[in-house]
Amino acid sequence: MRRRLPAALGLTAVALAAALGWAGGAADAPLWDGSGEADPSAGPSVVVLQWNICGAAHQCANHGGTGKGTSVTRLVNEVVLRHPDLLGVNEICRGQFEALQGAFRERGLPLQGAYQQMHGNVPACGGDSSYGLAVFSREAPTGPPRYRAFTDTDGETYLAAGRSEPVRRGLLCLPTRARGREVTFCGAHAGTADSQLKELQRWFADPVAFPSALPVILAGDLNQQPNEASLAGLYGHTRGEKDQHDPDGRFLEADERNRRWFKMGGTGGVRCQDPAPARCRNGAPTADDGRKIDYIFATEAHFTAPRAATVKVQESDHVLYEGVFQFKQ
Repeated sequence: MRRRLPAALGLTAVALAAALGWAGGAADAPLWDGSGEADPSAGPSVVVLQWNICGAAHQCANHGGTGKGTSVTRLVNEVVLRHPDLLGVNEICRGQFEALQGAFRERGLPLQGAYQQMHGNVPACGGDSSYGLAVFSREAPTGPPRYRAFTDTDGETYLAAGRSEPVRRGLLCLPTRARGREVTFCGAHAGTADSQLKELQRWFADPVAFPSALPVILAGDLNQQPNEASLAGLYGHTRGEKDQHDPDGRFLEADERNRRWFKMGGTGGVRCQDPAPARCRNGAPTADDGRKIDYIFATEAHFTAPRAATVKVQESDHVLYEGVFQFKQ
């Protein structure tokens, strides 16, 4: 979410398994609520977890922490429960990323990840005050991670150590495999500037960086709601109230078949009236304020049968978001 980060809280992230208290409590069950069904004629399923862990913000329980009661412990337990093929994490301190890596090794989980600093000078993160994005893959990466920063900061700032600094956001992509098939997995954290999602659309339309034959999965906190015109460049369907033209994106979204929200409409969602379509540019809220601003997209040319679950957890102001897609045969 768009927020001002706090000044130093005097806490240091500890990346050692002993400090994490891995035993933790039992993870919550997913809330499957009519968001679609599997396709028995399609290919293998890919499970994706996306979570903004609220790793250093004052309104959440973490403040750079890695021990019991923080998002780090919660996320390890959820990974054990859900066995994701891909995992995207927003608002994570470098120390928390290192702690996750250590925990996955400790538990024998084959997740390998990449971290990208977006901000420095976030004292609540401890250590080197680094704060950013992370992506993980169950199968070994097939190439180095790539990061692209958004060029427009929209004037967004945060206050740390007595000075105001611009909020830096971007896209982190990891070439890898899922279920033995080539895929590029990207994590993003965007702000409320339409220009940032327009940059995303241009990047994904680049035939060199993202050729049409390459399966792509994108997960992240985009800070935009489904009815915003900026999402028309990602969704491949359903005209939104604010769209200037028909959607021309390349992607399915994990929760687009969640019929519970077709007519009800989440805050900022597109209402899809009778005759009910097969999919809708909407979905369950993902933030505490009732908005859907977290997404899991997959390229429509390569995936089918999207379905999703949202899990409300106490450690963050975002839900844990689980999406499943099937490869087309």
